[in-house]
Amino acid sequence: MARACAICGKQAAYGSNVSHSKVHTHRRFDVNLQSALVDGQKLLVCTRCRRTLTKPARMAEKRAKKARAR
Repeated sequence: MARACAICGKQAAYGSNVSHSKVHTHRRFDVNLQSALVDGQKLLVCTRCRRTLTKPARMAEKRAKKARAR
């Protein structure tokens, strides 16, 4: 199984480490994957997608907190 997000498909990017002497060595930028329950299934999801999935609940909580302050 590839290390990719089950929702957006984001996977490792490739680049270079650059030392002080400007020597380039290859490296990987791995995706920050977390296991999460999505529609009753346990999936590997990147943190950006996981945050987006919970956004309606966060916004409702924020509106409720603002209403209580009034």
